[in-house]
Parts: sequence; C-alpha cells; structure tokens
Amino acid sequence: MEQLTQSALNSDMTTIGVGRYRNKMESARQRNTESETAYGQRLIRGALPAYIKAIDEHKVKWRAIKNKARWQKEVLSMPSERVGFIVMRTVLDQLHQQVKLVSMSNKVGSALFYQQKCEYAVRNNEKGEGIVLGAKRRSGEAAQRAHIRQSMKHEAEKGLMEAYDDWTRRDIVAAGLNLVELLKVSTGILKYVNVLEQGRKKPTRFVTASDETLDWIGEFNYHKELLNPFWLPTVDTPAEWKSVWEGGYKVDDTELPKLPFIKTTNMEYLRSIEGKLDEPMEACNLIQQTPWRINDEVLATMNWAWKNSVKVGGLPNREDEVIPSIPDDFREDEESNRRWRRMAAGIHKRNLSTRSRRLLISKVLYLAEKLSGNRFFYPSVCDFRGRVYNVPSYGIQGPDVCRGLLKFARPRRIKTDIDYKWLAIQGANTWGYDKVTLDQRVQWADDFAKDAQRIASNPTKELIWTEADDPWQFLSWCFEFAELKQTGKLDSCLPVNMDATNNGLQILSMLTRDPYGMQATNVLPTDKPADIYAVVAQQAELILKGQADTCPFSKAWLAFGLNRKTTKRSVMCYSYGLTAYSNRAYIDQWYSEQIHDGGRTKPFDEDDRYIAIAVLSKAVWSSIESVLSRPKQCMDWFQDCASLVTSAEKPISWVTPSGFPVHQEYFNYQSNQVKTWISGHATHVKYVEDSDKLSSRRQKNGVSPNLVHSLDAAALHKTVIKANEDAGIYDFAFIHDSYGTHAAGCEDMSKILRKVFIEMFSVDLLRDWKHQLEHNTQIVLPEPPEYGTADISQISNSTYFFS
Repeated sequence: MEQLTQSALNSDMTTIGVGRYRNKMESARQRNTESETAYGQRLIRGALPAYIKAIDEHKVKWRAIKNKARWQKEVLSMPSERVGFIVMRTVLDQLHQQVKLVSMSNKVGSALFYQQKCEYAVRNNEKGEGIVLGAKRRSGEAAQRAHIRQSMKHEAEKGLMEAYDDWTRRDIVAAGLNLVELLKVSTGILKYVNVLEQGRKKPTRFVTASDETLDWIGEFNYHKELLNPFWLPTVDTPAEWKSVWEGGYKVDDTELPKLPFIKTTNMEYLRSIEGKLDEPMEACNLIQQTPWRINDEVLATMNWAWKNSVKVGGLPNREDEVIPSIPDDFREDEESNRRWRRMAAGIHKRNLSTRSRRLLISKVLYLAEKLSGNRFFYPSVCDFRGRVYNVPSYGIQGPDVCRGLLKFARPRRIKTDIDYKWLAIQGANTWGYDKVTLDQRVQWADDFAKDAQRIASNPTKELIWTEADDPWQFLSWCFEFAELKQTGKLDSCLPVNMDATNNGLQILSMLTRDPYGMQATNVLPTDKPADIYAVVAQQAELILKGQADTCPFSKAWLAFGLNRKTTKRSVMCYSYGLTAYSNRAYIDQWYSEQIHDGGRTKPFDEDDRYIAIAVLSKAVWSSIESVLSRPKQCMDWFQDCASLVTSAEKPISWVTPSGFPVHQEYFNYQSNQVKTWISGHATHVKYVEDSDKLSSRRQKNGVSPNLVHSLDAAALHKTVIKANEDAGIYDFAFIHDSYGTHAAGCEDMSKILRKVFIEMFSVDLLRDWKHQLEHNTQIVLPEPPEYGTADISQISNSTYFFS
C-alpha cells in the first residue's frame, strides 16, 4: 500500500482538478457544444448585449429597403435577443474549429430557419408544441430537424395546417453570412482566415476565433482550472481555523486556492467577520482533526461486488437496462406507439441515473484504494447557516457506500456493558431494526451474533448482510461484532451514530413548546420510539378512506397500501420549505421505487398516473398540515417577519446561540433568457443583469429552513465542544443531525447532547430572534405564535430523542 505524502496529495488535487476541467472542455468541443462551457457562457454574457445593439441598428437599415429579401423579412420579425443568441450559440459551438465561411453561414442561417419553422408550427397547429417537444427528445440535430420536417408535412397533408414555405438555400446562406459578419465586426470574437487549399487556384475563407479571443480563453481556462481542484482528504492534520481566511487546507507554497471558513459568494459578508468565531471554529477544528482509515475488509468486499455486478447498497448495474424492440404495430396502432415510447423514455431516464451512479462508485473505489493503508483527515468548513461540511466528497457525510468504507484511525476498547449496548444498537440501526426499544435492538444484535460471525468469515458467500437498510455500514459492524463475540475483546474503530427523529420538526416543536409535535418526534419521553412518518401515513389513509366511494384512485391507493416510507421524504422536508410541487415529486419517486425496485404490480394504468399521484400527494399534504399545525404556525410567522423586513429593503441577519453570524440576502436576478423552440430554454447560456433589489419570494421561502438549520448547527457546535471538554471525546462522525463517535463514548455523548438542547431551547429563541431582527432593522415585528405547554427539561428523560 502506498504511503502518501501531503505534497503528493496537493499535486494530485491540482492535477486531477485541471484534468477534470480540461476533459469537460475537450468533450464540449468534440460535441460542438462550446457555448455551454464556462468560457462560452462568459463570452455570451459579455458580448451578447453589444451584438443585440448592432442587430437593432442594422434592422433600421433593412426596414428601409423596399424589396426586402425573404431572410430580411424573417429576421426583422424575430426579437433581436433571440437572433443574437441563436447566432452566438451556433458560432461558439465551433469556436476552436476552422469552418469555411459558407459552411458557418449555412449553419447559422439553418438555425434561424428552423427556429421560424417551429414558431410557425406552434402558431398554426394545436400539435405544434408537441412536435417541437418530440424533436427535443431526438438525439442529434439531424434527427431533430427530420422529425420537425416530417411531422409538419404530415399535418399539412391531413389539412390541419398550411404547409410552411421553406427558405431558399440563398436566403439561408445570406442570412447567416450577414449575421456572422455583423458578429465579427461588433464583438471582435471572430476573424477570417484565407487558406489556399490543395487543387484550388483561389484561397478559401474560413471562420475561426480571433487571436484576442483565443488568448482570453486560454487565460480564463488557466485560472479557472486552478480554482477548481479535486479536493482530497489530507494526510497532514488540517490547520486550525483561527479566522475566516486562516485554517483548513494548508495552501501556502502550493497551487491550491485558499478556502474561507464559510462557503459563500458574499465577500462583503465574509469581510464583515473579524477575528475568530470561537464555538463554530472550535467545533469545526475538532471534527476536521478526527483521523480516519479505510476499512480494508469492506473495501475488498465492495470490489468483489462491483466486479461481479452484485447489486447491493447503492452499487448500480454494470450494464444499461435494455430497451425492448419496437412492436410490429408501432406505426399503425397509436396506443401501442404511445405505450412503447413511454416505456422507452422511462428506461432511458433510469439508465441516465444508473450511469451517474456508476461514475460515483468508480470515484469512491478509486479514492478508497488510494487512501488505503494511510491515516487521513477531512478538512471542514461551514455554510452560511453554520452547518459543518467536509470539503472532500465521498466521506463520512456521504451515502452508505462511502460511510461503510470508513473507520476511526484511533481505536477505543469495548470495556463495559454500556459500551457493548451501543455497539449492538449500531447493528440493529443499520440493519433497519430501529423503530423498537433500545433493549429490543440489543436483543436483536445478540440473536444475530452467529450470523454476523458467518458473514465476517465469508462475506462474499454469506450474503444476508445485503438485505440491511445500510448494508455497507452493517457489514462493517458485522466484522467488529464477530470479533468481539469470538475473542471476547474488541478495540473498536466503528463510528456509532445516534440519529434525531426529523430534527427540523423537533426544532420547530421545541421553539413553540408544542407537546403534540414534541411527542411525535421523540423530544418528550415515550416508552417506545414515536414515528411521525407513520402517523402522517395513517392520517393520509383516513383521508383516502373518506373519499374512496367517490374516487377510484383513493380506493386503488388503499389497496396498494401506504406506509412510513410513503410520507418520509415529504415530512422530512416540511420544515425546510416543502412545497406542494416537491411533495408531489417525492410521492411520485416513492411510487416509482415501489414499482421498479420493489417489483410491485401497478394499481392503475400508466395513463392515469398523473391524476392518481395528485390524489395521494394532496392527501399527504393535508395530513402533514393537520398533524403539524403548530410548527406550521411558526413557519408562517417566520415568513411574515421576513416579508416585513424585505419590504423595507433590508437583509435578514441573526447570530445563533453558538455565536455564528447568519446573513440571508437573496437578490432578484434579472435574467435575459432567450427562448428558442428547437433548442429549448437557454437556462445555462444566458446573460444576467445584476439586481440590487432583494427578492421578497426568496427571502420569505428561505427564512424558515435557514433558521432551523442554523439552530441545528449551533446545537452541533456546542455538543462537539462539550463532549470534548467534559467527556474527553476526540473522534467525531457528525452529519448535521446524526451524532457519531466510538461506542465507548456514546453514553456520554447521549447525555451531553440532551443537556445542550435543554440549555439552548430553555431560552425563548423566537423572541430572541425577533429582537435581533428588530434591532438590526428598526422594524416592529409581530409577536410569535402562542406557545404550548411542553416542558423542555423533559428531553433529559427522552430515550429516543437521538437514538
């Protein structure tokens, strides 16, 4: 195994980052999509306004012509912004190639011609938009244009629209030539090069990027690629954070850019923070100074599973799902045609997802192999709410496939029954047996001990571990638990986590002293874990039952069956700004998983899916709002306060209980976005005019999730520091609302985190936040919603608050 040095890792971070950036640029050039690159977008944003102005000026001249050419009439009828965007995108897509001027003119003119053809179809045929959308689903420009031509021809033959009078080749080339020449003169992006080709007497004129443009692109890419390293863990202990610009990666004498303590693009906000943020930085230092190692036993099993296409724990199929052959009656039977196309589209979408997951696994395995045998660290920073994040990807804050590969570098011996209890609970939790009492979880682990030993001795044959909810973390637990059972002793390196029960709703319930919400999220003591997701699912079932006689989809859903997983994503995101739209998307995602991953039979025809999902998502939404009425009142109050502050054109700022300064300032952005039918919306290729006006909508929608996140971050800061000071805990596997350390430290951590939450929430945090905003803005805000009667101190007796 390679013993890594920090200088070698620093070089790798730069080299891999540069290589990744250059590969993206080269891929874009090969695909003729340079306009979508970072430099292409910058060129468009910078040059498009001047080009539009030049087009407007020339339109004045063209309007004065009595006998206008067809192309002039067409261009005059188009918005200059649209013409400019289409021309610039077409030209920039081939910027690094030498293209004959006549060829470039033809490409530009053809793009304008097809834009107008699509506009005609949309205006004159009810299926026009469908024709254009159908073209977008085709792969490649030639196939897209063929679809448009054939579809419009068929509609004309059926008498459903007048045939479109196509442009002549002369009009296409003339339009392109004039607009390319105008782009060259008005922006300086292009130049012409005369080349005497073999066998020709006269030179041929080519279009290429000007020398100034190429120099600018080279300079832009040089700086851009160095600013985008592939951040890796470090083998040297990260530097302690002492100020916003001092800590984390040690970048002196390297080509690595300096990272600030807070992830934000608001430099004014960063410059306003002077000195050290004591508690946030101390907590971040302790987290990033936790040393890690790769779990080589898990890595070996993962390599085996990947090579043998064992689909487990996030490992995707090595091969794409095959799209069935087109049915024989595809052209004659419209229903057959529609069914096949819908099925093919679904498979294509799943294949795209699978490919991205394959890339993730390849990166995870590459990084694990590279780090194997070394002790390493994850430099960490905060976001603008104070939440702590590891800078490198694929670490302890990643999915199960990442977390299962990691173990603490420093072991702690299992010495007591309490240590054993927490180790056993980790096994039950990662298996998925976590909705029962702690004693039942320990008993489950004891009963599983022989299975764990068989798995540890031969994980590629004894595959029961693959059935766990978090199979890779469970496998890691099996190796340790088996050793303890076999030898009677264990120096454990396993991270053992205690998870909150929907920490967002816990926080909202604690803020309002809501006894119902606190009971449903295990803030108050219960004999066994409460399950808020199951409560909402049961309420949704009651709603469906009430309308089953009149709504066949409600009846179908009841037969299909709801459970906690139906509502989990929606309830989890409710306190973070869930909308009716995102709620529907989560319900649809759950349904897809049930059908495609769970192999269940569809309860209704695919044609009825949209309506059926709407029925269920509406029932879930109503259930959430009825079950969580007081948290909803709290979120509404946050939004009311945000609206008042924003209406006075003032940002929303507050300091959390751990001393972290939060600054929420979302601006309106005026995006000059060009819409073209065949190319869709230019959502990534656009020019933006800055706005200094605060966005009322974004400020209002952001305040509740940002405040909740800032409070869970403050609790984490305080817990980490107190655990280190009071209990000597020095290894931390924290993921926002999941607190992890060694099994031997869990009992202390469990008690300390409860003390922290009691101390934080015994204060009237709602009025404290209100007073801060009033002091910062000089605006009188409404009083908070009425408080409930729950006793915050009861958290100390709640076994399942974090468990």
